[in-house]
Amino acid sequence: MYTIRGTFVGCATVLLAGLGSVCSGEQPAAKPDLLNSQSKQMMGPSGIDCGSVSIRENPKDATECALGAQKAGEPFRVLYYLQGIDSFVGVAIVRTPDGAVIALQYDSDPMGGGGRAHEMVSPKRCPEPVNLWVNPSGRLNCFQRASSPPQNGMSPNAEPY
Repeated sequence: MYTIRGTFVGCATVLLAGLGSVCSGEQPAAKPDLLNSQSKQMMGPSGIDCGSVSIRENPKDATECALGAQKAGEPFRVLYYLQGIDSFVGVAIVRTPDGAVIALQYDSDPMGGGGRAHEMVSPKRCPEPVNLWVNPSGRLNCFQRASSPPQNGMSPNAEPY
């Protein structure tokens, strides 16, 4: 299954700006996006990869993996892709080898043209002491449990509660 600008199309092999085949999720598989590559680099080679969760996928296993790694004091990463309007968007929680926990926000094209022409990842260190919690959507967060929606797409809390 794949999504083109928010419209569900189905599962097929297509070419999107030379990115190759898209079939199992909302992110093109041929080239890792910037969120994927930066989060992997930040967690380091010995980190626990708790995986990435597509828009319609249940995040329970990935979230539990990340919580377990945090409890054990191990570096990890978990990625959650969210429904975008005109680009791919997502968030990641990463624990680095030195113990810092960082939230990353991703937009494949902040200018709104679609694709991944101007990828951007915005890191923000989680407040210390780090308190990871599971939001109503089943995804991890490390910022305050606000009852109001974020001020904008780049606010620390990327989704309303």
